[in-house]
Amino acid sequence: MDKLTSVSLNSWLRFKHLQLLVNLEQSRNMHAAARQMNLSQPAASKMLRDLESYFGFSIFERQPRAMVTTDLGKAVVRHAERLLNEAQRLVDDVQVLREGGYGHLVIGAIPAAAPEILPAAIAALKQRRPRLSVSIDEQSSDRLLLALEYKRLDLVIGRLTHVSQHNLFDFEPLLEEPLRVVARRDHPLATVDDVALDGLSDWPWILHPLTSPMRGVFEEALADAGIPSPANTVETTSTQSILQLLLASDMLAILPRSVLRRPLASGQYVTLPISVGKPLDYYGIITRKHEPFSPAVAELVDELRQQVQLAAML
Repeated sequence: MDKLTSVSLNSWLRFKHLQLLVNLEQSRNMHAAARQMNLSQPAASKMLRDLESYFGFSIFERQPRAMVTTDLGKAVVRHAERLLNEAQRLVDDVQVLREGGYGHLVIGAIPAAAPEILPAAIAALKQRRPRLSVSIDEQSSDRLLLALEYKRLDLVIGRLTHVSQHNLFDFEPLLEEPLRVVARRDHPLATVDDVALDGLSDWPWILHPLTSPMRGVFEEALADAGIPSPANTVETTSTQSILQLLLASDMLAILPRSVLRRPLASGQYVTLPISVGKPLDYYGIITRKHEPFSPAVAELVDELRQQVQLAAML
């Protein structure tokens, strides 16, 4: 088998090859993938055979009702999706520049970072770069890190969710987050002085998904106390949805202190006199390893560091 080299790959591989791989991964059907690319099925099948011949292994396993990605094929498809996302970012950035803009910055952020630290940093950045286009994707860390890996985001303000992710990303800690149990102001538990953890699981809850670090801390605290998980739950990562549901029901939620600062100041919510679990690990700036910062990313990182220093002084 001939040794693969970047020189031979660059001279042979085309973006249509990458698109076919991603379409096949998503549809698991050659006819559907070919139709998406305005190709005949025989032409798409030949393209896949050429790819597999070039790499020297099967990328997809042909089954009676589906095409299933092989273990080796998954690595190829993963890189194909990253390259296509990078190409789309190139198109988007160039289009912004042609229209008189100054680039596009796409940030992923967990809810804890969105209320205070990140908006202040973006506001300062926009003062210097008023025509820079900025997009914010607010989700749980696990989803954001997947998007960062596939180059759909420039950086993430969040937490690493698995020890192996240190191989993919660089992490710079920013703030530690204590967790609080929150309810509406006139909740039946709002005037109870001695709230016990074992009694809370009987109430309806609004929780982050099981894969999120915040939910992990909550479930670990229940497990340590021998308390079953709540049976009546709503799952969401949207802070706004959580706050609205709290106002409309007897539900409880667990949220970081920074998220609660403004809601508590409004007088519509209260925190219960109970500690649930340890504080969340530090959230921080997460970027792809071995990838230099763009000027906009570098300036945002500097602003985030300054905002953390200001927060520590409060």
